Amino acid sequence: MSVFLSPAVRAFGLTMAFAAVAGAQGAQKACEVNESRPTQVGKATLAVQVASGAQPDVAARQLTSAVKLLTDNGDKMENQPGRNFVLGKALVLWTMQPNVELVTKRGPLGFTANPQGTIDLAAAIDSAFKVVETSNPECIAETSRWRGQKGWINLVNKAIEKLNSDEADLADSAARRAILLNPYAPYGYVVLANVMQKRNRSTEAFNLYRQSIEMASRDTAYDDIRRQSLLYLGNLATDSAELAPDAAAKRPYIETARTAYDQVLKDKGAGEFSSNARAGLCRLSIATGDTASLRTTYKEPLAAASTFSYADLMNAGVCMARAEMVPEATMLFQAAYEKNPYHRDALSNLSIMLLRMDQHEKSLPLAARLVSVEPNNPENIQLLVLSYAGIAKRARDLRLASNRATATKTGTKGAPAKATTPAAPRLSATANDSIFKIEKAFTDSAVTTNAQKDSLGYKVQLTDFSTSAEKATVSGNILNLRAPVRSDSLTVHVDFLDKDGKVVVTKETKVAPIATNASARFTVTATPGTSISAFRYAFIK
Repeated sequence: MSVFLSPAVRAFGLTMAFAAVAGAQGAQKACEVNESRPTQVGKATLAVQVASGAQPDVAARQLTSAVKLLTDNGDKMENQPGRNFVLGKALVLWTMQPNVELVTKRGPLGFTANPQGTIDLAAAIDSAFKVVETSNPECIAETSRWRGQKGWINLVNKAIEKLNSDEADLADSAARRAILLNPYAPYGYVVLANVMQKRNRSTEAFNLYRQSIEMASRDTAYDDIRRQSLLYLGNLATDSAELAPDAAAKRPYIETARTAYDQVLKDKGAGEFSSNARAGLCRLSIATGDTASLRTTYKEPLAAASTFSYADLMNAGVCMARAEMVPEATMLFQAAYEKNPYHRDALSNLSIMLLRMDQHEKSLPLAARLVSVEPNNPENIQLLVLSYAGIAKRARDLRLASNRATATKTGTKGAPAKATTPAAPRLSATANDSIFKIEKAFTDSAVTTNAQKDSLGYKVQLTDFSTSAEKATVSGNILNLRAPVRSDSLTVHVDFLDKDGKVVVTKETKVAPIATNASARFTVTATPGTSISAFRYAFIK
């Protein structure tokens, strides 16, 4: 799964977000639960209020008192909604105290019954607030605010961490407990949906993504996770459409995917999520054979490419290339190249498209720059070989066509031959000789460059080039194809470049000697990454 939105970054804003929602619902019935009767509930309410703003030692004493007041013969008290409302708050505040785990001993919290036993605070908080939510549904906004505090945030972050490290069972457990503690927030559902998808349990994943979207739609604080859930839903539906056996089976998945992507694209605040939605529609169009619709999906980038970001243009170009819409892909990659003319992806993709259009002269300088940027990649060198070879072939074809034209004019015994196609222009001997020299020069360059490719000692496979305001990172693997094993370390020398190809900063890292047919990882980082748009590394030999 890709980058996941963590709730940790918005923990302090959560209370305010829910308060804003509650305030906006002024026409609805207010949450009115009596928290002062009977006497035990009133005293516990005061203790909770004191604890909420107190130092840990004072808070612990107040919370212990509140829990004891509310649980000693608590089931026999009048006003069970009020008792459980205050109890739920007290238990939430316990989860926010230092060194208090969600599963802990009962006694230190104030429970006099079975004090040596353990309590699962997630389940206990849920049970207490459910009493309130059942009797007073208008209080759900308030209980949601309490449910979504430190204990829930820790569970969600744990679920995300375990999901991203492919520990599906632990992610499953943490996500389910997050949903138990706060069933009104979307994060637990979307993490659990990802787990179900990894396990190929698509029906459950579909339902969970829909639950995430529903929960996120209730609060604008969750707008980004709603958009992300829509993309996950659309991608899963597209996966399912591609695997469906026939058109009838594909249809519901196609409708689900298209609806999900369209919702993102219609969202004015979607930002970068729109690019992902377009990419999803691209994949869906290719899967259904409806590539003509891509001109509508990408009508804005195609009409005004210069107004779109480099990433948007690259994504659009990749879509068009996959759909075999080569002229459109070329135009989009050209626009991306103009924004970032030293980025390996722009150079590579534009060079490939130009080669497919037999524009070898235009491809040649791009391929040459690509090799200078990423010299230990044999695929890049192959693009340079093809550019040289294409120019040589064109010169050869022109020279041979001229020779055929001469033979046609002369004919047999001086009689002109009948022409079935327009005759090629006849070249002078001097021009013919010049073209032959061009043919030979570019043929020699193709042969020499191909030999360079085949003799590479080390191959570099890049796995990441990313930039942010904080840093820029280049990562990859170095494979020893045929180089002698060195006694000293390899040096990976990276120049980080701005959009004009000027060096912003240079960084190096050392890699231990690599045995033949073995590989090693490397990572080079530069900080800050604000003005970095591309990179090049020195040839490793």
